[in-house]
Amino acid sequence: MTFRVYPKVNIFLKIVGFEAGFHMLNSRFILAQGSLYDEMCITQKDSFCLKGDFGCEMRENLIFKAKCALSEYLNQQSRETLGLESLHIEVQKRIPQGAGLGGGSANAGAFLRGANEILSLGLREDELIDIAKHIGADVSFFASGLRSANVSGKGEKLESMQEVAIECEIYTPSLFCDTKKVYRAFADSIQNKSRQYSPQATQWLNMQSREILKVHYTQEELNDLFESACVCYPSLKDVAKELGKGWYFSGGGSSFFRLKGEE
Repeated sequence: MTFRVYPKVNIFLKIVGFEAGFHMLNSRFILAQGSLYDEMCITQKDSFCLKGDFGCEMRENLIFKAKCALSEYLNQQSRETLGLESLHIEVQKRIPQGAGLGGGSANAGAFLRGANEILSLGLREDELIDIAKHIGADVSFFASGLRSANVSGKGEKLESMQEVAIECEIYTPSLFCDTKKVYRAFADSIQNKSRQYSPQATQWLNMQSREILKVHYTQEELNDLFESACVCYPSLKDVAKELGKGWYFSGGGSSFFRLKGEE
């Protein structure tokens, strides 16, 4: 079973508050279908195996954490979990890390869907989303199978957005953005009162993604993390200037995207 795993981009990303140790979001995630994707192959063999250039120990890998979360969920239902220990997962990594594209989360969400199919577990999408909540903030979106969604809470609350599939062109500079560092810089700006939390992004929730981007908002207007990312990585401002209008910052960076075919 081999399939493509696409990244996500944020059409907008507003931080609306802080609860129980987490920043609360209003965002639009879209699956960025295009030339950038990972390839995941899942087969059944004698024992569990995870291969890929992940840049971390297996126990820190989100696919492994997804396997553990899925096993725990099945155990709670007194269901057989041995099939999970026979899975051989190999990923050809192309989605860059530290790029605001959710590559690790995409792999974890794709694994949940793939394991559900190959092992004939019969889990519903709402069950997969529930499992994904315990793995990482963006995993729920990828586990849902949605192409576009309004996302809130920590990233686990999804509202499907019906729109034509959007193909994106993505540019990632040679820069790893540490998401935790960017969020710390944002938190510092709240603490020192140089900025405030955003209001709910109600004006965008019912708009098509293409229509939002056609207005050519500034990076700061669309993405609350852009300014904080530039504090941590000042060269991002130069990248944004060189790319010009029509390019938008995704997540905590470092990637920028635009709609394919548009200048």
